[in-house]
Amino acid sequence: MTKRRLSFVIPLLSTFSEPIWAERPDQAEQPGTMALSDTVVSATRNAASIASIPGSVQVIDAQQIQQQSGAGRRLSDILGQLVAGLAPTSGGMSNFGQTLRGRAMLVLIDGVSQNATRDNYRQLNSISPASIERIEVVSGASSVYGAGASGGMVNIITKRNQGEKIALSSRLGLTTGANFGSHGNAYDAFQSVSAKHGPLDAYVSGQWVVRNDLLDGNGNRIPQDTSQGSNMDTATYDIQSRFGFELDSDKTIKLSLQNYKDKQDTDYAKASVDKTAVAIKGLMLNEQPYTHNQAVNLNYSDRDFHGQGLMLESYWRRADALFFPALKRGKAGVSDNNSVQNVFGLRAAVDTPLPAIGMATGNLVWGADYDNERSRQRGDRYVVDGVKYTKTATTYEMGPDIETRTKALFAQMSWDISDWTLRGGARREWIETEVADSIAYGEIVQTGHWATLRGGSLKYDDTLYNLGAVYHLSDTQDLFANFSQGFSLPDIQRFLRDADSRFDVQTLNAQAIKVNSYELGWRGHWNRWQADVTAYENTSGVTQFYDATERVLRLINQKERVRGIENSLTFYPTEQWSVGGTYAWAKGETRRTGKWIDLPATRVSPAKTTLFVGYTGQTYDLRLQGMRLGNYDAAAKDSNGRAINGYTLVDLLGSVELPSGRVEAGVFNLTNRTYQNMFAQANARAPYANAEGRTLGISYSLNW
Repeated sequence: MTKRRLSFVIPLLSTFSEPIWAERPDQAEQPGTMALSDTVVSATRNAASIASIPGSVQVIDAQQIQQQSGAGRRLSDILGQLVAGLAPTSGGMSNFGQTLRGRAMLVLIDGVSQNATRDNYRQLNSISPASIERIEVVSGASSVYGAGASGGMVNIITKRNQGEKIALSSRLGLTTGANFGSHGNAYDAFQSVSAKHGPLDAYVSGQWVVRNDLLDGNGNRIPQDTSQGSNMDTATYDIQSRFGFELDSDKTIKLSLQNYKDKQDTDYAKASVDKTAVAIKGLMLNEQPYTHNQAVNLNYSDRDFHGQGLMLESYWRRADALFFPALKRGKAGVSDNNSVQNVFGLRAAVDTPLPAIGMATGNLVWGADYDNERSRQRGDRYVVDGVKYTKTATTYEMGPDIETRTKALFAQMSWDISDWTLRGGARREWIETEVADSIAYGEIVQTGHWATLRGGSLKYDDTLYNLGAVYHLSDTQDLFANFSQGFSLPDIQRFLRDADSRFDVQTLNAQAIKVNSYELGWRGHWNRWQADVTAYENTSGVTQFYDATERVLRLINQKERVRGIENSLTFYPTEQWSVGGTYAWAKGETRRTGKWIDLPATRVSPAKTTLFVGYTGQTYDLRLQGMRLGNYDAAAKDSNGRAINGYTLVDLLGSVELPSGRVEAGVFNLTNRTYQNMFAQANARAPYANAEGRTLGISYSLNW
């Protein structure tokens, strides 16, 4: 069998779309097509073909993203439609409950983690879809990038200069509700400039989105979700810039900057009328929910560092999220929640070719990582009179300030032996957490008394392994098997929010949540067919989950398992037509009081089926797509969650190329279905608000 020699190199994890010495992926003829020879960087921390990876990998290209991006739609909406094992979108600011294979997912932007131990669940909604070159989704537990990927990872790879001396891209978009009223419109504008002069290249982009009312299938304004944040009456901007400088043919310096803000400004509140959620006007709240993320990444790479590849990376980011003052908590009253994380880190990695052993050739990628995260939460107390919120002079610590320092050594080895590719590696983590003294918020809630909660130092470490094999049946088919371990850090700050001053932090169950993942799969890609099927199981001995009934976060020593199957199929009967779909089913259980009980839908998504049919002409294309979310009542029967009523959504998308530029249009929720999405049913406060009804979007884009 003839196989392309794999190039094992270090990804540029922070500032550009792929290693500077890696080949670009083969350009797909139609959105969604993917060759086994395509290069990805996320699964192995080095550039490798999909055929060499013993696991499930999906690549979503810029064309697919643009096709799904109506004005005002967020990345969580797009991925909820296109990724089989990912739960559906919440339809708001947050991606809470949007798990991957029933576990937490690690979200990366150019290889830099957007997660933190105090998870705000806004990672997927922290970048403009128009700024994305492609997205690599790797399902299954992984530790190659550190903590967070117990269910898999989503690496968002941004656009950058592609060698053009000067290039500009512009886009204007409008989305409206089914009644075409201006109060239901959303507007977006995007502009990018890319240039290259000698050894210097640059890419600068900005997107601005304004969303007004959101309307349900009955034409009524949707009341906002006060727990996680909603889309209505929000303004969003995303400014990005990336610069590169070639010191010589082998050495390059890269700098990346981002400033993203998403802020709500509404005068509508949620009320219950005849046990129905309705939006009422009159909200008076000066400081409303927002997300504000900033990032700086600086990297140096050398293709030929004593015959090896060298990558040095540094990054800093700040995540600032404000939540609605929604709940009265005992004697502490009503307060908002402002969660801020400052993270900086350093990475060093070396790609070393290994001596050939007979016909076997291989590479070793090894290095070290350091990450420092400082997290703080504060809450300003409010006096509430109906829908009028007046801030007082009282500010609470919503859990103590936390500093987490992580050090790690890693090594990943790969061998090509005839028709086999073998991969394996290990990562050793040392984690230190400093918990500052604080005022015990839990005691204020219970008694109104202000007292000191003593902090302390917590230390834990672990080694995680991965081992997998791919058997290349032919140039177009692979079989693979994989064992991998991933982990998540406990949300110590959230746990200690409810503690009183007598609590000893040394007794906190602060261990990392370690997940073992087992995967067996097949994939194939022919001229007219593309298909894959994967069966998996992931297990852990520690369970962390959100109890939607009592609305508390829990971490307990009990076994947990998630089993499932995912598959996709695409068929091209002609060069113009395509038809296909995906299916994902999972069963998640936790062992409590000697028996297995089902996990809630905030953890394990109901079965999800998608279907599509597409046509691509010379100057236009059309796509009709549908998604069916199944019913789910297993957790409710076990008194461990709520019952979910399934729903079916249909979209019609299309675009046409003009003599200058391109027009894209879409009708989302084509049948104007009135329904409550999975997030609302599984987590929201009753009565549950309806999701968005039929929306129509149109945009015009021009590359010049």
